[in-house]
Amino acid sequence: MTFGERLYELRKNKNISQEELAELLDVSRQSISKWENDKAYPEMTRLLFMSEYFDVSLDYLMRGADSDESNNDLTVGYKAQNMLRVWNNFISNLSDKQRKLIMILYILLICVSVAIVVTFLYGAGYAIGQFIGHIQNDLKM
Repeated sequence: MTFGERLYELRKNKNISQEELAELLDVSRQSISKWENDKAYPEMTRLLFMSEYFDVSLDYLMRGADSDESNNDLTVGYKAQNMLRVWNNFISNLSDKQRKLIMILYILLICVSVAIVVTFLYGAGYAIGQFIGHIQNDLKM
């Protein structure tokens, strides 16, 4: 089986169109068609993204070789590194406006997380205070 045939099979198994994959990879639909017909090959960053997206090894994606199960721990670390590389590549390709929006989202996420923690701590403290108050009232009677 060729790279193009594997890509076609992975895309169909994921139930996405050439257009949807092209949008994810920031390429044209024609590029996906060329890849699937083995007339061209994607760049390494796109191969890394596809490896993560389809949850297959680069070995399988490029050569059709199944990954060795005995290297499972190494594979997890390797996938984490690939995800970081893909994320860094994604961030580096954003425009300044998009980077600012991502930073705003990060800040909002942090604020919401802090608010949830504070709310939980306040509620827990209130409940403990109520419990202690009930015990003190019971002891005074």
